[in-house]
Amino acid sequence: MTRPAIPTPHPRTSPGPLRSDTGLLGRGLSRRTLFRGFGAGVLAVAGAGALASCGTEGAAGGGTDGGGEASLGEVTYISFLPFETLSFAAEMLAMAAGHDAAHGIELGYEVARGTSPSLQAMIAGAGLVARCNTVDLAAARAQGQDVVNIATIARGPAQRINFSKERPITTAQDMVGMTIGIPSEGGSTENNLRLTLENAGVDSEQVNLQVVTDNPASWEMIQRGQIDGYISSPDQSFLLLDMQAGADAIVLGDLSPVISDRQYFVTTDQHIQEKPDQLRAFLASLQDAVTFMVDDADRTKTLEALREENSFASLDNDSVARSALDVQVQNFVNDKEPDPLVTDEEIWLASIEELVETGRIEPVDSPESWMTNDLLPA
Repeated sequence: MTRPAIPTPHPRTSPGPLRSDTGLLGRGLSRRTLFRGFGAGVLAVAGAGALASCGTEGAAGGGTDGGGEASLGEVTYISFLPFETLSFAAEMLAMAAGHDAAHGIELGYEVARGTSPSLQAMIAGAGLVARCNTVDLAAARAQGQDVVNIATIARGPAQRINFSKERPITTAQDMVGMTIGIPSEGGSTENNLRLTLENAGVDSEQVNLQVVTDNPASWEMIQRGQIDGYISSPDQSFLLLDMQAGADAIVLGDLSPVISDRQYFVTTDQHIQEKPDQLRAFLASLQDAVTFMVDDADRTKTLEALREENSFASLDNDSVARSALDVQVQNFVNDKEPDPLVTDEEIWLASIEELVETGRIEPVDSPESWMTNDLLPA
């Protein structure tokens, strides 16, 4: 198979501030075009003003007719990565299986290069909803930005550290003196890794970080001795293990628990005031998609639906795809949190407290005001 080009290393040896910068956003493609031809749709955007002028949401008001027509218009979801990973299986399934149409919306997505740019695009009006980690939301709020958690989509750690069996990583202490690859600098991957190390009693400054790609191409950097391991999404990790007999991996959260390693759907108070029906319909369609996946025990129906409109390496590999979907389902619900998308306020507050105690953010008043379950289906 043809391998992606090996990226140029970018050394990183100290933690950066929690950032919220602008970036590139893909626009102007239909839902099906986006799914089948992402690359051609990435356009440079000249800042928040330009973003604000190109939203595509339908008019507020009206109701869902349940008949498959977009009575509430289009709803745009801003993703921080292309839909080429099963980490976005729920969002893809909501579109591919028609859960969006069942709730009266036409759900489409656009891609920003990174979490901070995706939040900026959503805030500016290029879309109604984005997705981010606790630390990303806290960073935005700390900078006075209007970001609200409206649903929990991932309730536990999923990112994995990939490494060579010849130099395994089985504890946080093993990484001291190593160079670990991360997909993005200053984002949730870096912050989660540093929190994992610090919660395990390891000085995160003793681990060197280097930006790499989140795909099996980074394995060659391990073989060349440029890095000792790298963090990736579950499906990319499973794909690597399927391709390379000498590779192994461990869930980042298994090294040391990080309470705040959760992901949410987020919007703004302004969007909630102006487009409540569209947001409710979005969450209802995602809740249906999640429930469908949870109930599909062997993942066969889920894979059939996803493959109707999508094709990428980890989805096309049957064993890899099933393993990756199993991880997603384990993150959607668990014994303590059986209700899809509902945010547990106690866990939310503990997550914010963890970020305060570790110096990621300053102490805040009423962090419960940063979240709501009010838009979820009753």
